[in-house]
Amino acid sequence: MAASNAAALPAVILGIVASGQVLLAKLDGLSPWKGGGFGMFSTTDDAGRRAVRIFVTAPGRSEELSIPPSLADIAERAAVHPSDRQLARLARRVVERERRAARDVSEVRLECSRIVYAAGTLSASTVPTRVFTYRTDAPR
Repeated sequence: MAASNAAALPAVILGIVASGQVLLAKLDGLSPWKGGGFGMFSTTDDAGRRAVRIFVTAPGRSEELSIPPSLADIAERAAVHPSDRQLARLARRVVERERRAARDVSEVRLECSRIVYAAGTLSASTVPTRVFTYRTDAPR
């Protein structure tokens, strides 16, 4: 009896991982290619088709920043899984980087998007997926 339970363990673990990945993809914006990758054969919604844009504001300043190489990895992670945790982490790193360069920051706005393709024509369009605002004066 114990041997049959042990044999079922991999299937149970696979079911848990698959269920968690589907839930995160549907409810939390995770790319179906990540978190187990169970959607990678059914969608083109991978990291290469997602993006995040960074906007910084302060008194006398409002601009979009390009993503520097030092933040490229964390920005990609935020685009692929635009959860509050990932986006706040990216925003904090943007604030740290701007302040090291002696530039004032009162707010960081992150705009996440993905590319979708029309069913009949396969024409590509960009669809917003999430907007996240991080205020430097907000209590943490």
